[in-house]
Amino acid sequence: MSRKPSFANLRGTATPTPAVAPAPRVKATPAPAPVATSAPPEPAPVSTRPVSREGRKQIAGFFSPDMSLAMHMLARRQGRSLQALMAEAFNDVLRKHGESPIGD
Repeated sequence: MSRKPSFANLRGTATPTPAVAPAPRVKATPAPAPVATSAPPEPAPVSTRPVSREGRKQIAGFFSPDMSLAMHMLARRQGRSLQALMAEAFNDVLRKHGESPIGD
């Protein structure tokens, strides 16, 4: 069975450039001298992460399509999120093994 092609393999290949007529030359005018002013300080970088995910870590797993469907249907019937059901399940496992449940 062959593997899917990787985009990393395209890194070294050159892309053909379309044939375009060169633009007519225009006499360049000198740029004005820059004025010495102090630039305002750059703002602090803004996080693109939603506030609801701040201070949280992702836990993921691969399950059968039947398990996925059953969990999504249960969440839908209960009017809860899949994440809330998973938190409940993880807390049940912690209790089963004598650990304190964490919460959400």
